[in-house]
Amino acid sequence: LLFCNALALGATIGDLDDGMREAREAVEKGLSPDTPQFVDLVIKGMTPVADKLERLINDDLAMDRKLSAGDKLLRQAAILNCIDSVIVDFEDPRKILYFDRAREALKKAVALAGAPHDRSRFIQIPFEGVKLDAIFTSADGHGPAPLVIHLNGTHSQIEWQYLIGITHQLAKRGIASLAIDHPGSGSARYHHGLKYRPDPEVYVSSIIDHLSAFPEVDHGRIGLCGSSFGAIFAPRVTAHEPRVKACVSWCPGYSYPIERYFPDGRPKSPAPVATPETEARLRYQRWAHGAKDNQDLYDKMQQYSVEDVMPGIKVPLLIVHGLNDPQTLVSSAERMLMEATASPRAELLVIGPDIGGDMHCNLDNPRTALNAISDWLAEIFVKRGG
Repeated sequence: LLFCNALALGATIGDLDDGMREAREAVEKGLSPDTPQFVDLVIKGMTPVADKLERLINDDLAMDRKLSAGDKLLRQAAILNCIDSVIVDFEDPRKILYFDRAREALKKAVALAGAPHDRSRFIQIPFEGVKLDAIFTSADGHGPAPLVIHLNGTHSQIEWQYLIGITHQLAKRGIASLAIDHPGSGSARYHHGLKYRPDPEVYVSSIIDHLSAFPEVDHGRIGLCGSSFGAIFAPRVTAHEPRVKACVSWCPGYSYPIERYFPDGRPKSPAPVATPETEARLRYQRWAHGAKDNQDLYDKMQQYSVEDVMPGIKVPLLIVHGLNDPQTLVSSAERMLMEATASPRAELLVIGPDIGGDMHCNLDNPRTALNAISDWLAEIFVKRGG
């Protein structure tokens, strides 16, 4: 999925062939992608690709070729985001360096790349004494438009939501978007120390309050689209925040996949567990959740579930899932659908290999899912007028 993710975000086959060759050959010889050695090989191979693009960007800017520079900056942001995501240990000092570099590349790209990026702008939204970074993308057309707020997964942030293309797909259909680094993700996590929290409706309500000053937004037509871990957040917010009028849950689990981290249940002691590779992933999760040890992490993960949430959703709901998703099971989506008894329009779209895009968040071929989500939201908000 690492390779698919980078392609989906805008890296080219050539970029990845150059950058991933040594790592790919090592995996073919038996190296596990879960090892620090694999991470080091990805960084070793992909960093020169990003550096090469940096030189080409500077050459373009020296000749006042802003559109070309912007295009390369989008590729560079995708590559740097790929490197950031493969570093699973937050305490690795390289992680924040690649995150910051990817963010700077995206900011420059939005400013330089021209259409359709010229409809987007970075903004900041105040929340609990800090300012959350966000990208607002206005809709095509004139007058106040519906707005969709995008909620991130465990390893995603503004870059993923923006570069995957969902904001531009919606804009073409007359719907504005807000991609945001909310607590637990992106700069909120890296620079402000805001951890995941089981009450996402608190910060989403603050976001909606802030957007009330935006004349481009029709405040009676606000929706949510949450991907991966964000696909658990979105239904909960929808059940608690009456201003949300439609919800998309994109490859959700019914609850946090605790068994992936604790296959033997709650640890008997707070000491490190299993292999160093597993402990590195747990260390990342402890930081993201604000847990003091693995027992505390297990307990905090238990708070994330849509149990007793789905019956409270009283607006249209779309659940999208990949048939062969290795991270969250289709059965979770089916259970969510069955429990959404108060929704006037609850639908489940399962994408299989016959269509393409049957993995997590449909990353192996995301365009079909992006089309389906955007079309569904347009039917709710634009074609029917809300």
